[in-house]
Amino acid sequence: MQEDVVSLLKKLVSIPSLTGNEQNMCREVFDLLTNVGFKTAQNPVSDDRFNVIASLGTPKVYLSAHLDTVSPYLPLKETTTHLYGRGSCDTKSCVSAMITAGIKCKKDGLSDFGLIFTVGEEGDFDGAKKIKESGIKLPFIIVGEPTSLDIVNGHFGILIIKIIAKGKAVHSSRPEEGINAIDKLIEAIGKIKSIPLYPNSLMSLVIISGGIADNIIPAESDCIFSFRIHPQDKNDYQKIIKSTIGSKFKVEKILDASSVYSEIPEELSFIKNNRIVKYGTDLSILKNGVVIGPGDIKYAHSDNEQIKKSELIRAVDTYCQIIKNFVLK
Repeated sequence: MQEDVVSLLKKLVSIPSLTGNEQNMCREVFDLLTNVGFKTAQNPVSDDRFNVIASLGTPKVYLSAHLDTVSPYLPLKETTTHLYGRGSCDTKSCVSAMITAGIKCKKDGLSDFGLIFTVGEEGDFDGAKKIKESGIKLPFIIVGEPTSLDIVNGHFGILIIKIIAKGKAVHSSRPEEGINAIDKLIEAIGKIKSIPLYPNSLMSLVIISGGIADNIIPAESDCIFSFRIHPQDKNDYQKIIKSTIGSKFKVEKILDASSVYSEIPEELSFIKNNRIVKYGTDLSILKNGVVIGPGDIKYAHSDNEQIKKSELIRAVDTYCQIIKNFVLK
């Protein structure tokens, strides 16, 4: 099984699957699981993109990871101890280890577990949203992300808010006859940045746009704020922003992936370390589970993305133990 998981990850890393273009990866994973005897289904998301659902019996637990990666594609490289390339850490390592563990457990005669592989996690979670909309029963879910095989039982939510300021365009030689949308936006930004946050929640101004030429007073300007919301933070920041800057600005919610926090079940007691993290995952949408996966998050999205082969192999054993603990209790 050690050679199997390394070989599988090498194969998957060699298939580009940037968010929105996961079609080849979807088909590869679907065909593999179908051919080894899982009951498989395609959960359509858009065009040829689909989530892959595989199961044996009536699942008491699902293992899940996303098939898409961030840009740019980085080709596979290998050393004696490591694999490199886009997705090697985030999260094709999880996909490979989960599939390998699933096949091993099937050969051992185990049933009542499932695998879910989603698209779009690195975008707007459209794959996880389709899983949720499908009505599939998720008794407990293990979401794969690079956690060094520790348990992440809580993570911050993500809230993306866009502020739009409207003005009046005139020639820049006659500014008194116009309304400068950028000036208005700057005023709003100052007020928003003074909003008190819940301890450990984060707010960042990440994009500012406006203006079309040096001789035109801008008629429109906008900015985007990114919030990372602590699991215990119950503030409605969209409502607070609207109240703070007033009705002369348009406030749009671009993304709202809620924070999560789960109690750790007895079946996972063999894993000793747990923590809360500030990044988001599909668990924001799928709920009722925890995050466990091989790899170090510091390498995710980097130009040096990598995974230790030894940790990849250990992940197979960890996922096998999780399946056994849930289905044999």
